[in-house]
Amino acid sequence: MRRTALCLLVAALVAVRADARTWTVGGAGADFPLITPAIAAAAPGDVIRVRAGVYREDLVLDKSLVLTGEGQPTLMGTGLGSVVTIAAPWCELSGFTIEGSGVGATNEMDAAVQVRSSGNRVVDNRMRRVFYGIVVVDARRNEIAGNDIEGLRHLPFGRRGDGIYLYRAPENVVARNRVSGERDGIYFQYAPRGRAVDNVVTDSRYGLHDMFSDDVVIAGNTFSDSVVGANVMNSRRVRVDGNTMARNRGIPGIGLALKDCDESAILKNQISGNARGLLVDGSSVNRFTDNTFRANDTAATLFSSAERNVFSGNQFIDNWSDLVLSGRDSGTRWSADGRGNYWGRYRGFDFDGDGIGDAPHPLVGAFERLEGANAAARIFLQSPAAAGLEFAARLSGRAADDAIDDRPLVRQPTPAVPGSSRRIAGMASVAALLICGCTLRHPRGRAQGHIAGGHPGSRGIDPCSR
Repeated sequence: MRRTALCLLVAALVAVRADARTWTVGGAGADFPLITPAIAAAAPGDVIRVRAGVYREDLVLDKSLVLTGEGQPTLMGTGLGSVVTIAAPWCELSGFTIEGSGVGATNEMDAAVQVRSSGNRVVDNRMRRVFYGIVVVDARRNEIAGNDIEGLRHLPFGRRGDGIYLYRAPENVVARNRVSGERDGIYFQYAPRGRAVDNVVTDSRYGLHDMFSDDVVIAGNTFSDSVVGANVMNSRRVRVDGNTMARNRGIPGIGLALKDCDESAILKNQISGNARGLLVDGSSVNRFTDNTFRANDTAATLFSSAERNVFSGNQFIDNWSDLVLSGRDSGTRWSADGRGNYWGRYRGFDFDGDGIGDAPHPLVGAFERLEGANAAARIFLQSPAAAGLEFAARLSGRAADDAIDDRPLVRQPTPAVPGSSRRIAGMASVAALLICGCTLRHPRGRAQGHIAGGHPGSRGIDPCSR
């Protein structure tokens, strides 16, 4: 797979037209003192190299160009609209510090970079104090990678933009970016088959937000110190693999939330130190495998609308509560193929040494049942009254008839390395991007993609207000 991806990368580089010219901007002996006239003079396929300095201008790439910074030049926008708008396909923007976007005063998505065409690369840029970082609209097969984005963290979430926002934009790759101080760090909306790989998002409302976007892969990311780590809504067949979701607190304070999300795979994630590690509401036929829930206030909260989900091979360690049910358990299976989960609270034995506890493990204690019906009761979770209630319930000898792991593991499974499969997913994504990019060719040698206009409408409604 790695060799294939490298070959495809070489092929894409060779695709640049043989007679492409390189223009220079800034400094002694340069072709132009500013970038805008260089764009006007260049032909599709040309390269524009911008030397170190500060350039106060808003740019529109209306032809296929490579615009690269040398020595990290600064693009200082005028404060009206977006700093860079990529209107033509197959452009590359790299090596810049970008500041000074508008702040949405006209209800527009003012951004450091706005992408409105397909097959582009926006890589290795720094974006500081911007409303939106990168917006991709009505475009596909773009690569957004290695960027460092910092939003208007002094504003409340409702007045910030998103770090990387993809709207009606399928098959885009978002990789190795660092985002902080935004409303939603990464937001897929009507953006199916996207890839979010190896990103780090902190100090945001949602680290990642996926809405009406099927077949998205979320792998190897870190979502921490936000209100919600990742919120997946109204989507199907999402793969959440090898991520770290840590220290997401406040209201509602969730590591991973699934709302009306079906037929998805959640595996090998490290979910720790959150107010609630996992919340599942209205989501069915999902598989939770080999995840670690550690030191959360509540590891998992399941609503009665969450039906026919399967948990297997997960570890529940040092949580205040492992499971809270809001309503009755709706057909959740707590083991698969003879393999249950590891519970730090399990006190059973394994006399035959097969690694499976001889007695089933009831997952919800008396106090968790009370809390499921009345969330305000949680304030008494660590009180003597709660301990007395649990002790009385054990003495009663009554066994629970729901939420039981009948095959509990007595030894901790070997922990999966977070994102162990993310490299494969990332290489496959880049390979697919390059394959698609090399299939269509511009008359002057560069690939030609589809350009579609349009403006995002409503952002939808989610359970957490802005």
